[in-house]
Amino acid sequence: MRGAIAILLFVSSACGSSSSQGADATSTGGSSSTGTPAELTSTATSSSMSSSSTSSSGAGGSSGSSGAGSPDLPDADPDPPQASDYCESIVDSFCDFYFRCGRMDVASAQLCHEPFLASCNTTFEPQYVDLEAAGLLSLSAEGLLACEEHLADVACEEQIFELTGPCSGLWLGTQGAGEGCGLDVEYYVCEPAAACTIGLDFCGTCEALLEPGDDCTAEETTCGPEGFCDAGACRARVVNGGVCNAEDRCMAGSGCVEGVCQGPTFVAAGDVCGATLRCPYLTACVGGVCTSTAGLGEACSAATPCEIGFCAAGSCVAPADDGEMCGGNPECSSGMCVEGACEPRPSGCIAN
Repeated sequence: MRGAIAILLFVSSACGSSSSQGADATSTGGSSSTGTPAELTSTATSSSMSSSSTSSSGAGGSSGSSGAGSPDLPDADPDPPQASDYCESIVDSFCDFYFRCGRMDVASAQLCHEPFLASCNTTFEPQYVDLEAAGLLSLSAEGLLACEEHLADVACEEQIFELTGPCSGLWLGTQGAGEGCGLDVEYYVCEPAAACTIGLDFCGTCEALLEPGDDCTAEETTCGPEGFCDAGACRARVVNGGVCNAEDRCMAGSGCVEGVCQGPTFVAAGDVCGATLRCPYLTACVGGVCTSTAGLGEACSAATPCEIGFCAAGSCVAPADDGEMCGGNPECSSGMCVEGACEPRPSGCIAN
């Protein structure tokens, strides 16, 4: 399986090696050029994403003399977004970003919608629905709006992974400091005041999230994915394009190259690809060239990997539902194949 068009997690990387601080254990396991499009926010649903109310004009409101002088009543708050709304809520803003920044092999942002929704609804949304049902996270209306506004004009080189920056707030977790979290979608189960630190067993613990300048010598705290601990104090990572040196760390997925933080270059279908030359969605790096991927029901092979699902008997097959037989995690919509059967999330990393 090439991956799903959805934003998952990212792996922290250092701009320069810091002797006092290894790679921050705040990785979110994310997608790279072979990942899938992301968790995004949609302009089409901005009315349901914003919790701010618009004032209504009462009787005679235009004249400013309402008799009793009572303030106008705000409109009723819209229903909060659900995990089942996720893909549809982010498709507009992410597809606009993907097209603007060359992250998907399409001729227009509109042509991104169908493959984006197919991938997101097949691969990621079912997992978030499971975690929501378990009371571990919820979709944030404020986070949707913040992500949408951010993606509209962020510099392409500053948004390597989808769910970073303001888009990291799409989900509101409920796990407090000291409680369990995990890789992929389970990275987002920590409450806003905490962040997931992944251990050597690939399970994680929510740790108290510190701000730049805070003392980071205490155990069970983290500077988070956008910071690092340097000489006992949290420092912010340098964004791509910024000047860096051996004492700095660049944003996740980037490195310090000749004194400047640089991330990977996203190339086009048919271009040469590799570790620093990433293919757009709907293509995969095969034999060093960005090659078109296959959709569900289409023929697949080692030379033509599946964009969604997995390749079985020469055809791309959708992941199985919970309770169905499987041969590996990619074959399950939950991403969890346990003893030959698909199981719902959460995983064993999260104690319930």
